[in-house]
Amino acid sequence: MKGRLLTLIALAGIFSACSKDISLDPAVSLFAPQPEVYEETAIFRLASMGIDAVSEQSFPVTFGGSAERGVDYTVSGDRFVLGGENPVDSIVLTTLKLGTDKTVSLTVEVPDGIGNGKYMTSEFTLQDKLAYFSFPASYSMVADSIDVEFDAYDRKGKAKVLGREATITLSVDTEKSTAVEGEDFIFADSTHFVISQGQSTGKLKLKALKPRPAEGRDKVVLNLGFDEKYGAGTDCQIEIDLLDTLWSTLNGEWKIDTLVTDTTYMRKYWDESYTGMELMPKYNMSDAMTFDLKAASLNPKLRSGFKNYFLGKSIMKKAGSMDLDLGNGETAALQTFLIDNTNRDFSEDSKSEDKESYIGLRILEGEEADTLDLYVIDYMSKSFLPELVTEEKYAPEKPVAASPGLFLNLTFTK
Repeated sequence: MKGRLLTLIALAGIFSACSKDISLDPAVSLFAPQPEVYEETAIFRLASMGIDAVSEQSFPVTFGGSAERGVDYTVSGDRFVLGGENPVDSIVLTTLKLGTDKTVSLTVEVPDGIGNGKYMTSEFTLQDKLAYFSFPASYSMVADSIDVEFDAYDRKGKAKVLGREATITLSVDTEKSTAVEGEDFIFADSTHFVISQGQSTGKLKLKALKPRPAEGRDKVVLNLGFDEKYGAGTDCQIEIDLLDTLWSTLNGEWKIDTLVTDTTYMRKYWDESYTGMELMPKYNMSDAMTFDLKAASLNPKLRSGFKNYFLGKSIMKKAGSMDLDLGNGETAALQTFLIDNTNRDFSEDSKSEDKESYIGLRILEGEEADTLDLYVIDYMSKSFLPELVTEEKYAPEKPVAASPGLFLNLTFTK
């Protein structure tokens, strides 16, 4: 009873413009200025008052808007029919192309003797894509295996729960990849994943096949694939660099153990005419760094002067390998990484415009615990030893401080 009353109140509202006595004047009206909109369909409904339910009356409609019928959408009919044996009080529009931002309008044509209700035209914008899929980031690294994740978002980048299941595929971009599927890596389970209704994320495992990637065969580029009803999010392509399996131990927090290149060390290379030695970073037992290969991130937690170089969380990308001359007849075989949040001035008083720098890392395996050996090899100090800049002691190209007396070296343990 309550539902019927609400319906009558609603009908009175959409016919109130046509007559003070709605029971005497026959009239029609669409239910609202917009149709009922669903994921891929929209329903235009016609209401009537005072129309004979026995004899059939036809109400043609015209379609307008920026969308093209038969290309962007189809409709179930061109007219409403009231009364008779086969009444049609609704027209269903099916969207063929989602996410076009095109509009569709439906206008009812009323024959003589029938009044106009409140809404004679109803219009809406064709539906958006059902979801937009993206990787969480465009870059990652792997030392053994990695879960390649992908997520559903709306157009504004907010996580979206799917109203139906969706199949996502991963494909290798063979033109951009240097690693070969089946030889350097494999998909451990499958190349496709079904995200269930009510969910918003999925993942597929990629596994490196070689403990040490072959030279020039260490990059995998993957593309996301999905039905045309879905769209491309921010990152639909991801680059994954393969690392030696030794680097799997890099994940996690490392606490400082030793500052190798302290002021005593530096005085062996530079005489008393070089100033600012007291401004060099000093050992601080609270210094630590956290690494995450999957997120390709370095997160420094520093209280020493190294905070003037490592400004905060950085994206780190695999670069080349190098043999660093340690100045004592020995070399260190380093894997270099490019990080994006550094102050190349190495000063608390000035910040470099260029924030990308190289660091060198190696892991020294021990019987009880491993040591992370870190080298700062790419800066031009404007605090300590500023004469090194004016005398052009730094190399002309990055990494500019990869030589004895210039690089800074500290070790960490877990």
